Formats: sequence, C-alpha cells, structure tokens
Amino acid sequence: MKIRSREINIFSMSALDLFASALGAFMLLTIVALPFFPNTGDSPELVAELEAVMGEQLDQMSQELETVNDALEQVRIELAMCEADAQDTPEIILTDVQGELESCQAQLAQTFAMVVINWSTGDDVDLHVIDPTGNEYYYAARNFPGSDAALAEDNTNGPGNEIWLSPSATEGIYEVYVNMFTKTDSNPAVVGGSIIYRDGRIFLPDTTLTSSGEKPLAASFRVDAQGNISLL
Repeated sequence: MKIRSREINIFSMSALDLFASALGAFMLLTIVALPFFPNTGDSPELVAELEAVMGEQLDQMSQELETVNDALEQVRIELAMCEADAQDTPEIILTDVQGELESCQAQLAQTFAMVVINWSTGDDVDLHVIDPTGNEYYYAARNFPGSDAALAEDNTNGPGNEIWLSPSATEGIYEVYVNMFTKTDSNPAVVGGSIIYRDGRIFLPDTTLTSSGEKPLAASFRVDAQGNISLL
C-alpha cells in the first residue's frame, strides 16, 4: 500500500509538472503574441512569422496536454486500484487470519487415545476395540488401511496388559471389550484399565472374567469434535 501511494504521488507530481509546463507555454505564447496583433495589419510577413511561431508552440502545447491527460488517466487508474485494495485488504487479512485460526482450532481439537487393560492372573485376556467406522482391533486384526490406530501390545500369558493406540482419534463412539481367550488360572480374572488421552486419564470400571470365551463390553467412550473424551 505504501509503495502504491508513493507511485500515485509520483504520477500526481508528474501530471502537475506537465500541466504547469503546458500552461506556462500557453501564457508565454500569449504574452509574446498579443502585443503584435494590433500592429500586424500592414506587415503580412510579420503575421506569417508569428503564425508559424504560434503554430509550433500550439503543437508543442497540444503534445504536452496529451501527455498530461495520459498521466492524469494513469493517476485515476492508480487511485481506483488503491480504493479497491483499501476495500479488499481487510477482507483478505481477515480471511488469512480466519484460516490460521481454523487451522489452530483443528490442531487443538486433535487428541490421541490409548486404551490400556491389565489383569493379575495367568490367563490369556485379549483387548478388543471397535472404532466409529466399525473396525475391530485385536490380536488378529492389529490395524486397518486408512487408519493410524493399532493394537500396540498383545500378551498371551498373564499377569499382563494389552494396549490399543490411536495417535489422532477421530470423532465418534468407541467400544472396549475384554475377551477371556484362554482361562488357565483358578481365580477369576479382574480386568482393569484406563483411557489415556490429551487431557488426562479416565479409569475404566473393573470387569470380572471367569471362563474362556467370555467377551463382555467393558466400556464405551465418545470422542467429540473438540477432542474431549468421556465415558458413556
């Protein structure tokens, strides 16, 4: 904007200088010619000479006036461009700022989600997590195309733990199941765990498993558009 204003000032000064030059030539021509007009009746040669001088001066003045008009037209164009910029610039800046703000908000809304389960018996307990798209993550399906989530740890002998991790959890409802794959311990397996995410940890309710093949729903949780996680 500063550069354009400077350019306008230069154009304006140039136009004024040219106009002053043309006006000065016209005034000089008038001052030179007028005293001779009353006395030219008896001198055709003087009239012809004066007409020739005036013709040259008028041609030069016409050229200068044409240059002035071109310069003034350029100034009008530059002024119109500046007015358009003055109207558009705040909108452009606002759009840029809005875009950056939305990008920051999107980044702030992202959250990782990690589901951890643990048990203290010698049994083989498996973690199953179903995401909002219906993908079921467990030992035989650790990851899926197009998703950055995965079953990160699988233990076949307790005491142990299993971990499911999503670096950027998508919005929606998730289901957490615990499956008694093989029951080898005489004592019931009490499976605990937690969801660790951007803002902290949420503990899962304990689930008791007593026989092979049990697969109860341990918990459901929601990830909202702001990246908050809550149990259902």
